[in-house]
Amino acid sequence: MLGQQLPVRFENAVARFPMQKNDLITMVGVALLVSLSGAQIRTPQPGQRHSIAHVLLLSIDGMHALDLARLTKERSDSALARLSAHGITYTNAHTSFPSNSWPGLLSMVAGGSPNSTGVIFENSYDRSLSPPASDCAKTGTTVIFDSSIDRNPDAIDGGGGIDAEKLPRDPKNGCKPVFPHSFIRVNNIFEVIKQAGGRTAWCDKHPAYEFLNGPSGT
Repeated sequence: MLGQQLPVRFENAVARFPMQKNDLITMVGVALLVSLSGAQIRTPQPGQRHSIAHVLLLSIDGMHALDLARLTKERSDSALARLSAHGITYTNAHTSFPSNSWPGLLSMVAGGSPNSTGVIFENSYDRSLSPPASDCAKTGTTVIFDSSIDRNPDAIDGGGGIDAEKLPRDPKNGCKPVFPHSFIRVNNIFEVIKQAGGRTAWCDKHPAYEFLNGPSGT
């Protein structure tokens, strides 16, 4: 996430929920790494707040804290080791339960468990929504937010976005398609940064990760 000089003060801005514990830590042991390029952390004075110029968030599926510790010890000259040395390591962090790339990433950017975010996996079932491309006469449908909803699942860029005809529909909202960012129940840090006047960017494996745009979808 790239941002301008922003005050690190997010109390009450992102919903807080207890993290679920699991031995497998699917996120890199460094949950938030202050990037090597221009990060500034000053000793706070009474009544003052920290100011951070840039923040880099890395989410690595399947990586354990032990993996990071071994890497930083054996390859201290690696980019990841240098980031770890420069940033902040949260040694008591745990992945979500159940654990998957979606709920795992949401636990980092939203501070919520699957119970609060409403996301347990990329594929689920929702009794309140209607099937894709329907008139919403029927409720109850599978909710699929993987590469199959891309305009072109075979294209490296997903065909340029999400095919709305493949999305579940909300009978309580004019039978409109439900995009991933609208499915998530909570706010996230990307939205908070944008509301504070900063800029964000994210790269992931398919367009459904637009849920990181936050409730606004922008």
